[in-house]
Amino acid sequence: ERVWVRRLQANMAMQFDRRDRCLHICMLGDAGIGHSSFLKCYGAQAQAGENAEKDSSFMPDKPLCSLQNLVAMVELDGEPCRVRFTDEASGSKFDAMREAAIHAAHVHMLCFRADQPETFASIRQQWLPKLWEMQAEAPWLLVALAADVRERNKVTGDVSSVPQEEAEELVKRFGGWGYLECSAFFPETVQMVVDEALTAAYTYYRLQWQLHPPEVTAPPPRTAGDTKASWTAAPEEGYERLWLPHETLTVADDHVPVTEDQIREGLSQLGDSCSRQHAYVRCDLMAMNLTSLVKLRQWDQLQFLNVSRNRLQSLEPLGALRHLLHLNASHNLLIRSESFTAPDALETCDMSYNMLAELGDWKVHRYLRELNLRGNYISYVGSGLKGNHELRMLDLSENFISKLLKNLDDLELRTLNLAQNKLSSLEGVQRLSKLHCLDVRHNHITSISALKAEDIPRLRKLRLSENRISQMREVDQLASFAFLSELYMHPNPVSQLPQYRAQVLHRLPRLRQLDNQQVTPEERVKTEVIYGADVETRQEIFEQLLPEETFVDRRLMTEALISQLEVEQFGRNGDAGPFGCEPNSDPTYGDPPRTKLQMGKFRQRVEQTRRGGFPEGVANFSEYPAPYHSNSAYDEDLAEILEAVAEGGCEELWLGAAEISPAGIREIIAFMQDTSSRLCRIDLAGCSSAALLGAELLKSFPLDRGCSIELENCGLADSTVARLRNKSEDVSRALNQAAAERRRIAQRVKDYAEMKEFLNARAELLLPRGEAPEPPPLLCHPAQWRPGSTEPQKALEGFLRANPNKLMDAGDSWTMSKRSGDKIHLNADQFKVINDKLDDMLTDWGCDLNEPSKGRALPPAFVNAFGASPSKSLKLLGFMIWEGVAPTKKFKRDFYRKKDDWQAAWADEQRRMKELLEKAIEEYDSGDAALGVASGQLIAHLSFLSGSSELKDPSSFNLVKVSDESPPPRHGEDLHSALSAGLVVVEEIVADGFGGGNLKLTLRSLSSEPLIITIRKGTVFQQQSWTHRSDLLTGLDYMVALLPESSTTKEMLGHSFTTVCPPPACDEMLITDFYVDLEDLLGSQALIWDHFQNFKWPSKPA
Repeated sequence: ERVWVRRLQANMAMQFDRRDRCLHICMLGDAGIGHSSFLKCYGAQAQAGENAEKDSSFMPDKPLCSLQNLVAMVELDGEPCRVRFTDEASGSKFDAMREAAIHAAHVHMLCFRADQPETFASIRQQWLPKLWEMQAEAPWLLVALAADVRERNKVTGDVSSVPQEEAEELVKRFGGWGYLECSAFFPETVQMVVDEALTAAYTYYRLQWQLHPPEVTAPPPRTAGDTKASWTAAPEEGYERLWLPHETLTVADDHVPVTEDQIREGLSQLGDSCSRQHAYVRCDLMAMNLTSLVKLRQWDQLQFLNVSRNRLQSLEPLGALRHLLHLNASHNLLIRSESFTAPDALETCDMSYNMLAELGDWKVHRYLRELNLRGNYISYVGSGLKGNHELRMLDLSENFISKLLKNLDDLELRTLNLAQNKLSSLEGVQRLSKLHCLDVRHNHITSISALKAEDIPRLRKLRLSENRISQMREVDQLASFAFLSELYMHPNPVSQLPQYRAQVLHRLPRLRQLDNQQVTPEERVKTEVIYGADVETRQEIFEQLLPEETFVDRRLMTEALISQLEVEQFGRNGDAGPFGCEPNSDPTYGDPPRTKLQMGKFRQRVEQTRRGGFPEGVANFSEYPAPYHSNSAYDEDLAEILEAVAEGGCEELWLGAAEISPAGIREIIAFMQDTSSRLCRIDLAGCSSAALLGAELLKSFPLDRGCSIELENCGLADSTVARLRNKSEDVSRALNQAAAERRRIAQRVKDYAEMKEFLNARAELLLPRGEAPEPPPLLCHPAQWRPGSTEPQKALEGFLRANPNKLMDAGDSWTMSKRSGDKIHLNADQFKVINDKLDDMLTDWGCDLNEPSKGRALPPAFVNAFGASPSKSLKLLGFMIWEGVAPTKKFKRDFYRKKDDWQAAWADEQRRMKELLEKAIEEYDSGDAALGVASGQLIAHLSFLSGSSELKDPSSFNLVKVSDESPPPRHGEDLHSALSAGLVVVEEIVADGFGGGNLKLTLRSLSSEPLIITIRKGTVFQQQSWTHRSDLLTGLDYMVALLPESSTTKEMLGHSFTTVCPPPACDEMLITDFYVDLEDLLGSQALIWDHFQNFKWPSKPA
């Protein structure tokens, strides 16, 4: 036992003394796309020795368990470094640790399967917005898994795979670190992906200290007082659903259970058993890929157990080992520490590199001396350690802890490791009065004022490296620690001060080691010389011996010179500033030049602006979370920034001290004047170009519209700055109106999204086909009450006007008026029949009449009309009869429209559609239009929606023909003119969904010169056929840069004409020869819907 304990103590000392880094790679993406195969393949390469030989037979096609965790050792900068992979952070059973896993990551690998486009779409629609919502600052790397499948599909003619160019374009647009492809069949490609991920992770790791720690909310206690009566493996009420599915293994899940032969082979170390007989008391079962330990129950004499580096999800069988003293269960898949009944006298426990989201309850282990929970996802130090008075070593490094609070009271810890967490202060450590060693490396600590010698008198080793300590006075307060012999401060901003080591050694003369370097006698002498320990004595002796000579201090470095250098470099004494002066040495790319991390943050800000801004309503390109992110906006960025501002409907644009020219400022002002956006406030504080415009700004800036611009520190007169701030009531009114319109649009869009199911179903009914589809249900059916439908409510109001008493109960009969005006009287049998049909109708919708909570939920409008339990509603029974449901068994399922009536109505609508389209094509598409330009389907569709059997004039829809009155664009060549002149051709126009980027236009240049093509605001795009989905129009001018004889795809925001049609679904579109002449409406989807609200779906086929 003494050998085991000494070995653990030696390992802890080694970890404290060396640079012990861990890079965390978090893998995100849809389930079942190959994460496990990727990690298994990399693990086979990373592991050495016997275990590597076992894994060398790995084939990607063989079944795998869900592999969520892998830790390997790599070499970075000539030093060992751990790299940790977390997989399945998206799974529902990891909800408790998801926030910590994503925030703790140094790089996110966003993975998709190369032959499954839907998994690629999830990257853009789900995972990137999730990272932005959580404000995760780590870079992300796009990775295509199973790339070999795509190559095989090319041979078979399957073209459904994701093109490499499309993936590269996504990385470029959204600011990813890079794009790589790999296959588990080719380990070298997997290694290439890991190498690039490590490069990104290490780049971020070096700069991460500049960030403020993310906000972490302490979880509420599970029970009163955050305590449990005892530590037991029995489920707690409500809590078991979080861990029970993970820890419960089926036969199929338990791939590699431990065998008796493996146990016998791992036995060693003879000792006394509980029965006072000699027995083997130690068992090593490490790195065997084990999934369960059931066979271990009978070996109850074991005192030392090592089951590390397996794939264990529970330690429940260890509850039978009552004499266990030392347990190593590191590098497994445990998600809670209470997964086994507590042994009687456990002394050391290692659960590092598992998946624990909580500290757990350790009070029952009265003799626990050492606890290692390194490399988990613990975000809060609860009260689970309050009873462990014998605990001497606690390792909580590489977790997600932001505060220590008051839960370390009364502990007699000697060593505490909190490296690589999210601490911003050391508040709470002062309660550990017997602490000897404290490691808080790589946190966000700015002050160590909580450390006081009177609280922790025996502190010997202190590691503060990689924090944000900037002032030398923080070192001064360590002078009272009489036993402090080892201090680690570099890197910190304070370590950039001139003669940093001499300054620290002067203040802490008892140090033996500073920043992993021994303090030499020569260094001590040098420090004494710098600070003039004997200069007065030397001067006195000199004056005695040479009274006629002048004493000259010939020291090359003095305390006064250090102060002078500090002022020159940092502007003040003893303070390097919050981030020091170390320049960003990472390489820059592109024009304007930015580092990869700066480019990623800039691209993120552009996309956040397209989605409404962050904070909401603000396009923020001046304030960044850390200096390494900071970069200015340039003239080259303005076109895209202003485009994003218009698409996102932002009211404010913050550019700060942007590197833009006077021409750039003029472009911003022109944008505000010419575009129907809600932008009304600009911040250019510190932009020097504004001074070159002077009075021109007062004349051209739209102050009369309630707009304002901040130009402080730009070199303008104070009176001009004050005038342009425009502190009138019009400014507040304009901002409030813009914010109100943004909220209204958001609500309308939310309502439209809820209508999507109903609109899609209704559009499907009228698609041209050989024969009519199955009849739709009557208006009494729940399917007709989904969001987006208005006819049922109108029909119900008609029923209630004719029958204010609904279906009136007259005792032994029921009576009401039918739609025809005739009275109907139901006897008991007929009433039972109509009740049965009501049950059938609800069952047809998907309701479970026996257990309503398990069935399909009824539409909210249906519940509001008939109640949450409508099975006996007299109102609904009467409404069914009103709509035509007969109270007789003769007609089955007559809550659907009659087939003959439906087919006749459907044929009439098909005939009307065909006639409208033929007339429209003859009138609008019979000329010599450019390829890809047509307008007939648009006019036919709009005429159809207005209920007309004749073509309506385009002017009734505010459509203006491009060739008649189209104004020229401010920049570039108009798209229609370029098409007519043969400068460009339209290769493809695809519309998909609703919102930003839903309209993609691909143009090919036929010119030998570079071109700028402008798609003007109001340009209308039509469906190619009768899809009964929405036509689209643009709300602002879009510019496309085309190189000679090349293709470019432009993503745009296409507004929908009306809410009665569903959005496009990967529909091919055509550009029309019309644009909408509604300047004041184009900046708002809600205003466009309001204007075209008179559109309605024809009532006959509904």
